[in-house]
Amino acid sequence: MAFLRNYRDDSGASVYEDRIREMCANNKQSLEITFTHLSGKYPTIAIWLAEEPSLMLPVLNEVAFEVTLELFPDYFMIHNTIFARIRDLPVEDQLRDLRMVHMNSLIKIRGVVTKRTGVFPEYSKIFYRCSCGDIKGPIYHSNAQEGKQFLGQCVVCQSNGPFTVDEVNTVYRNYQKMTIQETPGTVPPGRVPRQKEVYVLNDQVDTARPGDEVEITGIYINRFDYFSNMKHGFPVFSTIIEANYIRRFGDEDIIELTEEDKQLIRDLAR
Repeated sequence: MAFLRNYRDDSGASVYEDRIREMCANNKQSLEITFTHLSGKYPTIAIWLAEEPSLMLPVLNEVAFEVTLELFPDYFMIHNTIFARIRDLPVEDQLRDLRMVHMNSLIKIRGVVTKRTGVFPEYSKIFYRCSCGDIKGPIYHSNAQEGKQFLGQCVVCQSNGPFTVDEVNTVYRNYQKMTIQETPGTVPPGRVPRQKEVYVLNDQVDTARPGDEVEITGIYINRFDYFSNMKHGFPVFSTIIEANYIRRFGDEDIIELTEEDKQLIRDLAR
């Protein structure tokens, strides 16, 4: 929290207070945090973030939300969660070089989007209701660990179920799946470009279209692959990337005019 409050650039301006104000002015939900800023001030936290992002990112989300509410106390009426997006990771990996050592850690890759699905609702926080009316939960769902119905007996009526999803209290999130392929210039001669599935969640959906060259920072995770398991006869896990930050190449040419720029243009026009 002290990092977001006190970090300043060479000119003395508060970097992240300005980013929070810009985020709130546009009613956005993502706060971009530069990894090199964090590693320069708090290297231990930066190492934890790189090695265990699935544990550290929820903490950063809570801290970002608290700092946002300090500046804008009523912002919870617009968004009840702020997502910390990690950008400018110093090490960039190639798709064909991803191995077991990268598992469950924060990685940065570059490639071309070849296809994407539509936007679907996905369970984020699940509540179950028993036939007696008692509510079980919450059970949290993530791509690394699926929220399954291991509820046992109902503590009220001792029923073994089945339990139905309580739609009133259950929370959903936006979900989209993209396929990213190696850029043509990075593929060794005579090799086939490799692909990897990327899961995009919440406000990051629809940030890239097929054909866009993107830089993705995310968590390299695995999921049990049922079909490969049936085919090979032994446990097989498929690897995916859960995107945290997506940057499209070519967006740098888009210049956003501030109010001062607009006023200067009007003065010059007169």
